[in-house]
Amino acid sequence: MIISEKHFRQFVEGDEKSFEVIFCQYYKTLVSYVMRYDLEFMEAEDIVLEIFHRIWQIRKKLKSPAALHTLLFTATRNRTLNVSRNKKNRQNIIKNYITLEEEEETRDYIMEEEMSRLLDQAINKLPKQCEQVIIGLLRGKVLQQIADEMQISINSAKTYKLRAIQTLRSLLKDPPFLILIILITNT
Repeated sequence: MIISEKHFRQFVEGDEKSFEVIFCQYYKTLVSYVMRYDLEFMEAEDIVLEIFHRIWQIRKKLKSPAALHTLLFTATRNRTLNVSRNKKNRQNIIKNYITLEEEEETRDYIMEEEMSRLLDQAINKLPKQCEQVIIGLLRGKVLQQIADEMQISINSAKTYKLRAIQTLRSLLKDPPFLILIILITNT
């Protein structure tokens, strides 16, 4: 692949036909060269086109066909190495981010499950009527609905709710539950 002196001179002077001849002479070879670095075909084409664009801009500084030949391969290699490195860095960042996100989701799930387990244990220690009221409230029922289902007055349901909350506060003040709450609110 030797560039003729005639095409080189015309290229340096800005002749687009000579540029096209040089482009056609090197394009496929340079794209193949770039693809050796495990880049996609479109990425390889983008790199080569970028190099040709840049060389067109600096063509008047070139001294010889050999200098153009060397510049084409050197610039292509350097740009390819940069793109390849950046691509690997992006993939590593994405991989690490996904791993951190999965770890965080797992930790959150474990904490929620542990809090739920501790809350269930505490609710099971409540007197039966208090337990029924709290479970009803946790299921989204209103106090009147719970009272109707238990066949008690609304005031009795309120009393059971108040007793249940007081009992749960004393049962859940132990360090494991408080530590979980602190961990959840600080993450």
